Amino acid sequence: MKLKNAKDFWSGVLFIAFGLFFAGFARQYDMGTAARMGPAYFPTALGILLIVIGALVGFKGLTVVEKDGQVDKFHFKPLLLVLGGVSAFGLLLRPGGLLVALAAMIIIASLGSGEFKWKEILPLTAGLAVLVMAVFIWGLGLTIPVLPAFMQN
Repeated sequence: MKLKNAKDFWSGVLFIAFGLFFAGFARQYDMGTAARMGPAYFPTALGILLIVIGALVGFKGLTVVEKDGQVDKFHFKPLLLVLGGVSAFGLLLRPGGLLVALAAMIIIASLGSGEFKWKEILPLTAGLAVLVMAVFIWGLGLTIPVLPAFMQN
């Protein structure tokens, strides 16, 4: 059988794989009922939903021909930079504070784009810092260190 749209087919396979992982991993927990959900209820429901979506998308890849249906070369650099940015945030949050960790995450993850421009990234970083402060510090009252440890009282 020939794939008519490799992008859709392999996307469907990934959805099914993630769905099987979530549903399988959740089996070690108590399911509960719809009225009294256990810890396995949501991951199992999510896994089943992903499997259904994956089957639909994968079937479309086997039957519907699209003009640009070939899978492009996979680019590891952007993936590693985005994951590195998130990791830097986690590692820098406690010693560096929210502002330093957020700036590091945004700048490192932005390097994964082929369109990195400092004049766009710096205002984005400042705007997101204000938004994150407004939501998590002032709005929700979370006790996250905002400034680096050496600048705290």
